[in-house]
Amino acid sequence: MKTNFEIEENYAVQLNGTHIDLHNNFDFVELSKNGNNISVDFKRTTGDWVKNDEFKSLMFEFKNVSYEYYENGDSEALKEDTERLGEITFFPSDSREINDGFIPQFKPKINDDLIMFFEDGRVIRIGCEEIELTVRN
Repeated sequence: MKTNFEIEENYAVQLNGTHIDLHNNFDFVELSKNGNNISVDFKRTTGDWVKNDEFKSLMFEFKNVSYEYYENGDSEALKEDTERLGEITFFPSDSREINDGFIPQFKPKINDDLIMFFEDGRVIRIGCEEIELTVRN
């Protein structure tokens, strides 16, 4: 897997030298599919802790997807927990039976998946050739 970003700690990414706090500053909007690609979209959250110069939105585009796994979150969770990313990690594709583990890893290995864990228990796991992160000001 190739990416144009790195994971920082377990809740943020770095794109072109910029730290992007996915847990505190962005809300999950949607997952959409287009052929063999999947997009996961986030928007800047509202709150007085979010800087005015923070990106308005960002999108992870998973290209040439070969694997998808999803778990629904708690149907009784608070709305903000359904939108809030808890952790993000790269994880070996040969361990797809494990969907609750975390590996502190900045860059993916060739056969890794990307897993997103949300505060309500939702899990998005995708294996693909490349993930491109784009941002909008």
